[in-house]
Amino acid sequence: MSKLDEARAKIDAIDAQMAELFKQRMENVKTLAEYKNERGLPVEDAEREQGIIDKNMKSIDDEELKPLYMDFIQDTIDISKRYQHRMIKGLKVVVGGEKREDLFAAEKAFPEGKITHYERFEDAYNAVEDGKFDVAVLPLDNNYKGDVGKVYDLIFSGSLYVNSIRSTGHGGGITRYAVLSRVKNEQNPSSDSESFLLMFTVKDEVGALSNAISVISGFGYNMKVLRSRPMRDLPWQHYFYVELTGKTSEGSDERLIKAMEETCAYVKMAGFFLEESEI
Repeated sequence: MSKLDEARAKIDAIDAQMAELFKQRMENVKTLAEYKNERGLPVEDAEREQGIIDKNMKSIDDEELKPLYMDFIQDTIDISKRYQHRMIKGLKVVVGGEKREDLFAAEKAFPEGKITHYERFEDAYNAVEDGKFDVAVLPLDNNYKGDVGKVYDLIFSGSLYVNSIRSTGHGGGITRYAVLSRVKNEQNPSSDSESFLLMFTVKDEVGALSNAISVISGFGYNMKVLRSRPMRDLPWQHYFYVELTGKTSEGSDERLIKAMEETCAYVKMAGFFLEESEI
């Protein structure tokens, strides 16, 4: 066998192995797409993509091969994303609120989705709870108009989880939207930071809110957002909405919730969420 034939035979054998590995990879990409589909998570994850590239580039010592291998990894990621988009096409999305702005946000978040608009936030929320739709896209707050209290109330009283918060610019303003589904996003144990949403009420005693905030700060989490809302059925009582980021150690969020339950009258974990910006 000539050197040419020998090299071609080795390439053929390697290609066969790569084909098998490709099939295995795409099977797992399919599982990933199903996971995202259930939770209304975006296909694109720039931080994850860069992490894949950085990790794999460490395996290449040859400086001449590095740019070629980077192209190879990026092409593989792009193929995986195209497959995910194909898998989640037809996601049933419901929007509630001002039709033009909110439809714009939903279309940006889920370009392949089948989007329906309801005028009332509660109708959109309930339609996902009832299984008529996969996810709801509802506004949380706007930099000009302020908070959308009705949506906070739905998150507090309902059963859906916030799995993504997306900032969208439209008409000169910036609105943050919550993407909600019936299935909770899972925390990433390998990530150095995580974002999650807590809602709680405090006991009727002096220093109750201060004690709750002290528990949160004691675990090293950053409170990016803190809101209070009056409780409809309990005059002069409020619940609190907190978006937290950070990670002190694996399982620290569970220990935080346990400590909050000892301090507060009621605590609700409303979801781990990804934060996306489309401004």
